[in-house]
Amino acid sequence: MLRVNKLDKIKEENNAKNLLIVGEPNLFYFTGYRGVGGLLDCDGSRTLIVPILERNRATKLKELDVKAYYPVKLENDVIEGNLVRAVETLCPQSGELLVDVGYTSVDLFLQLNTKYKIKNITDKILQIRSIKEEQEIEAIRNAHKATSLAMKQAKEAITEGIKEVELAGIIDMAMRKGGAEDYAFPSIVAFGENSAEPHHIPTRRPLRKGDSIVVDIGAKYDGYSFDSTRTFLFDSTEKEKRIYEVVLEAQLEAIDAVTDGVESSLIDKIARDRIERSGYGKYFVHSTGHGVGIEVHESPTISMRSKDILKEGMIVTVEPGIYLHGETGVRIEDTILVRKGKPEVMETLFKTL
Repeated sequence: MLRVNKLDKIKEENNAKNLLIVGEPNLFYFTGYRGVGGLLDCDGSRTLIVPILERNRATKLKELDVKAYYPVKLENDVIEGNLVRAVETLCPQSGELLVDVGYTSVDLFLQLNTKYKIKNITDKILQIRSIKEEQEIEAIRNAHKATSLAMKQAKEAITEGIKEVELAGIIDMAMRKGGAEDYAFPSIVAFGENSAEPHHIPTRRPLRKGDSIVVDIGAKYDGYSFDSTRTFLFDSTEKEKRIYEVVLEAQLEAIDAVTDGVESSLIDKIARDRIERSGYGKYFVHSTGHGVGIEVHESPTISMRSKDILKEGMIVTVEPGIYLHGETGVRIEDTILVRKGKPEVMETLFKTL
């Protein structure tokens, strides 16, 4: 879906004539094009600028003028040089240029900055992207279905001796079979002491009785992501069961507060306070959640110091956790659609032990 008209408001608010989008997630959001390049709006004239090898894909977007660039001269209608050279050719006047700086490389920023006065509009773009349209929500629902299928198969595949990498492979195949085009992020499968590492990379460590099992996965469907974590206990101790119940209570209490107009920091506080009351506060070492969309981590942020306000149409996660280094870890996460009243929780599996 073409959303380039939303850029007009950004230009108006900044009293600017020229704007450049270079971040691949932002290009996809505004144009539907998925690849490297840039969307240039020079005094109302919009051009999608791409490397020549992407020209055929880009020209499928009939609503946009497309220009290609290449390091050497190939054809008369191909700009000789790189992306910056293409921008300078199509927008020769100097002056202020609005750019999603948060998505530029240092090199790209420095090159642009030699000709234009750069103004960063990343935060504004992320605010626009944070409110999902129905088409986006539908894509995320489909990513949810593929993730749910994979989580179910993961639970069914849990047997003594299976390795983390084996279970991760089963999960990835299940998401593909469920219609996912890709994974929103590399699947996390962590057994026992590895489950105390929030971003553990699966190893050949086999599953043993007494292990906790953290499975953090997400499918990508039509360019949109999903995110879900479940912790399974494999003949575990009473201590691990107690930790699980604390995390679950923290998550459920925090989810109950998710609604239009609430400060996201309050969601974090609710989850964190519950874990702190249990005596495990110092073992909750990350924020409570984040926005989900084209990127698996995007605006808003659900953390102690976040200034974000939840709004209807946002899709966020709530994912408290407790991590005892070298021993065990528990994290429970759901992706949630913010409503004016009760939130819509997109669960993958039931969460009680």
